[in-house]
Amino acid sequence: MTLTDRSRTVRRHRRERPETREHRAPGLLDRVIELHRLTDPGLDDLRPYLADREPEVRTAALRVLGRSVRRGTASRATGDALAWALSDDDAEVRRLAARLLHGLPEVFLGEEGVAALHLAARRGLDAQTRESASMLLGRLVGAALELYAQGLADDEVQIRVQAVLGLVALRAVAETAQAADDPSRDVRVAVVDGLARLAEPADAGVPLSTLAHLLDDHDAVVRMAALDAAAGLGVPEPLDVRVVAALGHGSWQVRRRAALALGSADPDTAVPALGRALRDTIVDVRRAAVQSLEQWAGEVPGAVTALTETLNDPDPGVRTQARWALA
Repeated sequence: MTLTDRSRTVRRHRRERPETREHRAPGLLDRVIELHRLTDPGLDDLRPYLADREPEVRTAALRVLGRSVRRGTASRATGDALAWALSDDDAEVRRLAARLLHGLPEVFLGEEGVAALHLAARRGLDAQTRESASMLLGRLVGAALELYAQGLADDEVQIRVQAVLGLVALRAVAETAQAADDPSRDVRVAVVDGLARLAEPADAGVPLSTLAHLLDDHDAVVRMAALDAAAGLGVPEPLDVRVVAALGHGSWQVRRRAALALGSADPDTAVPALGRALRDTIVDVRRAAVQSLEQWAGEVPGAVTALTETLNDPDPGVRTQARWALA
């Protein structure tokens, strides 16, 4: 389940209960009293109360979390729980979560918490929540960028890789893209993987343009990582032209990866290019092309024609693959 799906599911379940505060479920006061009687509760102890059907109970649980942060006894996942409360159906719960996050600068936010802030900033249920989440994100990113910028300039490759991972966790797209020309293959591969995760429709411009640049990387390993990333994204523009061009690369491993990636592309782009790949001198490339063409064997005439011609391939394995694809 994605983070967005999780938020929708939580809201859907809560809509099934009455929305007014005047409707009181039996035992509401008992649950609040029970909550306050807990001795040094941890986040796991509070989760049932944070998910309670009544907003008063969820509000009380957030206050307990806030006190644990002030006492220094909160777990590292506490900030994430507070950030997720910004997506609560109840306005009072959302306002309290925002006040706690703003008023507790020492609270730790992990990758889940950052993702929750991004979700609230884009799709919050009211303008105040969206503005609050945006401010929190700005403060968080601003505080971390200088540290990660120093990490990107470090002599140690692993420190630069960790800096890239940190920037990705913050969803700092432009800053992550700046490492695309790092002299280390490992750092550039980390950039590829990170930008593939950040290439959402709302902010895909920078990730896709940088991935297109990395599809032309001089290192075959980086190119193959970029091809895999392009496949995972469905080979959109402007990546499709670069993926097709990779079928002419000097490394057969790159050509094979490109043929596999085109299996995720639009057939109008992929089928003619894969037809040419069926004439590659390396059998593994031809097998990858057949594998990608197979999905269109029953609906795209060009794929049927190409696979039919492959029945004469000199390699018996390729011929067998083509027969199965056409069956």
